[in-house]
Amino acid sequence: DRCLVCFLPKEALLLSKLSKQLGRPTQSLAGWFITKTLVWHNGVLEENAVWLCGIRPDDTVLELGHGPGLGLVAAAPLLSGPKGKLIGVDYSDYMHQLATKRVKELIACGKVTLHHGIMAVMPIPDNSVENVYHCNCYYFWPDLREGSLEILRVMKSGGSAWYEDARYNSCIPSLFVNSFRMIIWVS
Repeated sequence: DRCLVCFLPKEALLLSKLSKQLGRPTQSLAGWFITKTLVWHNGVLEENAVWLCGIRPDDTVLELGHGPGLGLVAAAPLLSGPKGKLIGVDYSDYMHQLATKRVKELIACGKVTLHHGIMAVMPIPDNSVENVYHCNCYYFWPDLREGSLEILRVMKSGGSAWYEDARYNSCIPSLFVNSFRMIIWVS
């Protein structure tokens, strides 16, 4: 009994540290672990979200919570037109650094722009984005309403927003992916 009582607070502390890292990974052992997990787990989600967006060569596309840059790498080749642009926003300094390193050539040629900061105040012009996507991140936004209003502010009329998240079913060892699409009509 004593071991169980001693174990629970330590387990709770570990889970608390890992859950904080999920929302804002840092350059630490826990952050390293979360990064490896995100790369393994979110790769398919990122690629699926990019595919669902139906990105055209001259679109301006925004990825929210770009993490280590997997979705950026998947979306960038689709923006082959001269006006095609990809923007990423993440508030984890560590993830911003990893993504910057991963897409440094795309940043250098002007195809990709990354912003480190909160998405509720993105440095993106009004009505400038055709497609928005994010994977497994909205539940870490400090204010869901503010974040949603900011998406509406930057999106062009008729633009689309894709949200992807994954749920594991403990009884069946498979991954269920939920996709949700919003078509935004702004007058």
